[in-house]
Amino acid sequence: MNPDLSAALQFIAYIGLGLGLLGTILPLIPGTILIWLSALLWAWADGFEQIGWPTLLVMGLLVIAVELADVALASLGARQGGASWRGLIIAGVAALIGFLVFNLIGALIGAAAGMLAWETYHRQGDWRAAWRASRGVLIGYLLAMVTKFSVGVILVVIFIWQAFYA
Repeated sequence: MNPDLSAALQFIAYIGLGLGLLGTILPLIPGTILIWLSALLWAWADGFEQIGWPTLLVMGLLVIAVELADVALASLGARQGGASWRGLIIAGVAALIGFLVFNLIGALIGAAAGMLAWETYHRQGDWRAAWRASRGVLIGYLLAMVTKFSVGVILVVIFIWQAFYA
């Protein structure tokens, strides 16, 4: 591969790694997936000399595991709070709208407000039960975000270790 093209692709991969790490806390950027794709791009530009398929496989398995955990933790938190499945869907849509309007804080507020509104309606005005469900959504979402960010950091550390120190 042309050295200039290789350097350009690796530069793009570095940007992707940074955006991917940011994406572990922002709902609309597929963070860990972007980190893995950036590592793959960097490895390809390097001719798979520093980062090979075994490393990419381990990173890919971590990505799959954390993406499944992300959905499971958010849903589990909500379900532990007594949320209905319809409430989860409404909270997800409200989180997306909140994110588009006010970024991350908007996503959290949107999810909680959507869940609170639906569960209050669904439970004929029982605010306490609706608040438990909303609190469960927030706790599950925050736990999932911390988990995803932690795995994102691990993925970036694996990348740096393999690319520069292995």
